[in-house]
Amino acid sequence: MDIAERLARGEHLVLYGPLGSGKSTFLHALHARLGREGRPSGIADATTGLGDMTQALARAYPEVDVAGLTQRRMRARLAAAAELRAGVLLFDHVHHLNTAMRGFLHGLRGGLAGIILALDVDGPRAREALRTRCPALPWVAMPRSSARQLRAYLHAAGPRATPDLTPAQERQILRAARGRPGWVRLCALLLQEDRYWHDKTLYVTVLCADTEIALRLGCHPFQSSLIQKPQSTPPLERRTRGGTPV
Repeated sequence: MDIAERLARGEHLVLYGPLGSGKSTFLHALHARLGREGRPSGIADATTGLGDMTQALARAYPEVDVAGLTQRRMRARLAAAAELRAGVLLFDHVHHLNTAMRGFLHGLRGGLAGIILALDVDGPRAREALRTRCPALPWVAMPRSSARQLRAYLHAAGPRATPDLTPAQERQILRAARGRPGWVRLCALLLQEDRYWHDKTLYVTVLCADTEIALRLGCHPFQSSLIQKPQSTPPLERRTRGGTPV
């Protein structure tokens, strides 16, 4: 069954996958699709607490006046709107689920709202550790992109990205991507920077390492360099005390 259909039935799902696997892109595409279909939907780009969940619920029902209400009364009024017209809530980058957040989700069961909790999970050990937080919910894995899809993302990046890549370098980049389209897009942006090239030679190992670091830190590649060029140490100024060097 299509995920959108499961959400329309009021299911609560966990969408998991490593950073850069395309979960955020998928959620935003789903959010746009639900909007075109006229179904109430709200999205939280980062879900760190109950306040983020409340704001997503408010975005799903913008016609409900919640100005001046406390968070608790706001949730009660919005839940009443969900009883009249079921919606969908999409929570991206869920870092944890405390007791209040669990209670909020439990109150929206019974067809009031379909919900996706997107978790960043890298590897089976991390997945099993996180399963204890959502033991009763179905888990859906974010599918890996094929090498052909990843290659298309890489070659669509820009004029500097691929003309000078050797087949071996391209294979190394695609292996490091591990099926993650977001990783490839970020890597393709970094490919535009001169610091990874010398006489048309690409420092591909450094590039892949920087891409992984930037992805985990949430850095935009053009905001700051992750690998700083070594700077010459300025000469120590001659300090004097009463005209005498010290």
